Amino acid sequence: MSSDNELYPGRISDDPAAIRDGYIELILRTMRLKHIGLRALAHKTGIGKSRLGLLLHSDPARRCEIGLTETKIIFDALEIDTFAAVICVEGFRDISVLDQPPYPSVVALLRVIYRWLPIELVQAMAEYSHIDDGDVRPEWAVGLQRAFVKRVVKEVSR
Repeated sequence: MSSDNELYPGRISDDPAAIRDGYIELILRTMRLKHIGLRALAHKTGIGKSRLGLLLHSDPARRCEIGLTETKIIFDALEIDTFAAVICVEGFRDISVLDQPPYPSVVALLRVIYRWLPIELVQAMAEYSHIDDGDVRPEWAVGLQRAFVKRVVKEVSR
């Protein structure tokens, strides 16, 4: 039987190393699209060219570990939105979705929603003083996801 990765070549597996490599592939893809080489990226980030070469090596087995700080610096230099990156790499598990409608518009919508949702949720809970930490349950996620999708479909089909 075929694995998801064989059926969908751009698909990123659940393995933590594969997820890390998904972010690197997103960086490399953006560098190709923007025609930015290592030297230019080193200049934009302040990260040495040799270090970038090790972090972004074309052979995943030869890459050095990249930390969150370096990832964020590179994202900022390449104008990669962190939320969009997380949605593609960890949500869709596939960076190739950025080239396929309707994914770019879905990513853009989710990016805006996720950026402010935590703040708005905490503020809404604070307004209802009888709701505390113990009243919020992870098992609500499936129902909330379904309600969200129905609402989006309803809004789009107006």
